[in-house]
Amino acid sequence: MKKNRLSILVIFTLVYSCNHSSIYNTKETLELAGENRVELEKVLNYFRDSNKVAYESACFLIENMKYHKSKDMIIPDSSHIDYFKRTDSLYRAIFQHMPSHVLESFKEEDYAALRKELGEEFNRLPQAQITYNINLPDAQNLSALFLIDNIKQALDIWHKKNYKYPDDFDFFKEFILPYRTTDEYPHMTRTDLHNHFYNLLKNTDNIYEVLDCYKRFFSKCRWFNAYSNAQFHLGMYDLYLPRFKMDCHNMTNWSCDVFRAQGIPSVYEFTPQLTDQVNRHFWCVSPDSAGILQPYSAPYTSLGEEWKNGTCKAGKVYRRTFGSQKNIPFYLAGENEFIPPLFDTPLLNDQTYRYHQTVTLHLPFNEKLSNNLAYLCMWANGELSVVGWGKINHQKKEIVYEQVPLNILFFPVYFDDRTMLDIARPFIIYANMPLKDIPLPFTTNIPSRKSKDVTIIQENIVNYNDYSPIKELKYITLNCDTTFYSNLHLLRKYPVKQNLKMFRQLLEGAVLLASNDRQGGFDTLLTIKETPQPYLQEYKLTNPKPYRFYRFSTSNGQPVNIAHMEFLASSPQGNPYSNPTPLPIFHKNYKKKKESLIRIEGNPQNTGRNSEYAFDKNIFTYADATSSIEMEFRHPVQIEYIRLLPRNANNMIVPGNNYMLMYYDKGWKKFRTLYAEHNYLDFEHVPKATLYWLKNLTEGKEEFPFFYINDKQYFLHVDKLPDCE
Repeated sequence: MKKNRLSILVIFTLVYSCNHSSIYNTKETLELAGENRVELEKVLNYFRDSNKVAYESACFLIENMKYHKSKDMIIPDSSHIDYFKRTDSLYRAIFQHMPSHVLESFKEEDYAALRKELGEEFNRLPQAQITYNINLPDAQNLSALFLIDNIKQALDIWHKKNYKYPDDFDFFKEFILPYRTTDEYPHMTRTDLHNHFYNLLKNTDNIYEVLDCYKRFFSKCRWFNAYSNAQFHLGMYDLYLPRFKMDCHNMTNWSCDVFRAQGIPSVYEFTPQLTDQVNRHFWCVSPDSAGILQPYSAPYTSLGEEWKNGTCKAGKVYRRTFGSQKNIPFYLAGENEFIPPLFDTPLLNDQTYRYHQTVTLHLPFNEKLSNNLAYLCMWANGELSVVGWGKINHQKKEIVYEQVPLNILFFPVYFDDRTMLDIARPFIIYANMPLKDIPLPFTTNIPSRKSKDVTIIQENIVNYNDYSPIKELKYITLNCDTTFYSNLHLLRKYPVKQNLKMFRQLLEGAVLLASNDRQGGFDTLLTIKETPQPYLQEYKLTNPKPYRFYRFSTSNGQPVNIAHMEFLASSPQGNPYSNPTPLPIFHKNYKKKKESLIRIEGNPQNTGRNSEYAFDKNIFTYADATSSIEMEFRHPVQIEYIRLLPRNANNMIVPGNNYMLMYYDKGWKKFRTLYAEHNYLDFEHVPKATLYWLKNLTEGKEEFPFFYINDKQYFLHVDKLPDCE
């Protein structure tokens, strides 16, 4: 074993020596350290006579410490540490060695009392020692013991583990070596983090198994702590608690720290703007078994899961690095040139090429500017969110935007002092299928040399080198023509969410059963053969007789995810009743039939957590934790129809609400406000714009721009544009 480790170290050192000759400049950091300078010098002196990799590791960390600080200082109390040690012990005793098939049939109610006891105990704990917005510089705070421990452990675990990653120093110093991820307070040493999780996670070189174990561990820890009312942050221990005032940024920070301590290479990547919603998103990245870097949202998803769950909707993507990067706005901007906050750091690396097929765009412009940089923005609820940058070539009168992803709308801008100004029309570089000569997402870790260089000539995309047309790409701009008008028939203000669509798809095969004995003898009255629509709809039953008990169940054991259900009959048959909820009306030519049915009122049965929400007449609540819902009636009743509404976000047109239509013409312009009498809106004589935005003035926050083509809404970044096929 010692011989093997020695050989790895020799190879690693040789690889490094052959490819790296730069000398790190630690002088500036040492000067900024003040009284803590002696601690940093201890680190350099400790490794000065070690092998070159060890010394250069120390130099790399110290040189870049001047860019790092802790936003808040959070130090957990000893009582917190003792509490979570108990949680760890419970996990080992109950779950750690439980086979998966046993875990699936695990009866949670057996531990209800224990979980409530844990919640009460946690809620009595004192607050952690917290100092907010301290912005504590690493150079002035971290001790020699902390840094030496980090470097020694990083080198040691690098050689011990056998994950598939390259043996080069550039990879090591970003994926393994860092003692922090972004701005978290490092209240635990690498040794402490390693020892804390070493016996909780699988000791294997299979990264999938380790991450699955990590996901399972924290899933059960949060289950243990379901009754904990967390009011303050606890650093790394936030991972143990149900979500509260924290986001994926916090989870990603600490997960990366934990993984690196276990020898799992990990970095922090993010998108400043998702394409299908007005949100940022953060996640971890590690190499898979083939060495390809893959995203995942620890502790919720593992490798290969995150792409489908959210990152496929990322816009531009960046890596938060530990070491400074050179080809970024922080260094490229002019002396007095404003830099947007997102890019006012040297610790960013553009990774968009791994997530999208991208091109290098040479965008012509004629503005007389002194700026070195222009930017790309995305739509963010009516405002523009800066997401990318480009270098201005004054001589060639062009802006060079690198790694521009296809099929995303961008707004090119520049800054006059701090004022954002347009520099060109908003555009989409559109392709209706993947480009053959550009790598697909997650097929390479290295930017392709075959990346297309394109430029624009008279709103057409051509090859930058020879100006030959590129037929597979189209350049779409937002160009409103107010001399032409159109009529818009609108049904939604926000696209259908993918997760809600999935929930509806899981209702295929669901059945409505009926019986006069709750214990058995159920007859099948209805089978859902197609995916239900995202609105209230009616199903006719094959029902020959009256029943007291009606049960709606999924065929796959998945939660029903029903927001509303009601039972209709011609007569009450001894039961209380009311008027049915009207079905939606989507067009002015709709002929409403005379309602001859009544809604039979019954007593919802407890078939599982939240089962009653399907019958509470509130469309914003839903039964999402049970595979069946059931209604008991006072007397047997022959139900003829059911009306059901699947779980939804209520982003259709809501009768009784006021809406305002806006169109884009060098900025958002108000058109008209309409009151919705039904589930649609008809706007007439609207300026023919390329992009519209429908705002609900009464309620709801989710809104998203859309195109209107061939009498249909096509939401931006979500729906494929038919005119571009």
